[in-house]
Amino acid sequence: MLTAEIMHVRTQTSDHNLELYRAYPDKFLCRYVTMDETWAHHFDPETKQQSMQGKHPTSPPVVKFRKNDSASKVMVSVFWDSEGVLFTDYLEKGKTVTGVYYAGLIRKLREVIK
Repeated sequence: MLTAEIMHVRTQTSDHNLELYRAYPDKFLCRYVTMDETWAHHFDPETKQQSMQGKHPTSPPVVKFRKNDSASKVMVSVFWDSEGVLFTDYLEKGKTVTGVYYAGLIRKLREVIK
């Protein structure tokens, strides 16, 4: 369902990439950066030390409220190249993914690559 113009642009891009590969086979893959997103679940339970409370032997037992075990989640964007991870970003709570958000990610990535 691609238009003739889009197919032509893709063909030109592929031809250009093939020329680059032939000219610089050892450095070709180093020039590519890939990005993916995933949801990371996290749960920060109380440690045993944090949950310990001192009490007098005659006092009634401490009533503890059970912590909700449902994990929170955050969106993680990871950028990498042929050598490994370049940059990882965690979407702030309450924020949404927009074009402005992605533009900011690209600016941060450019600084990392420099």
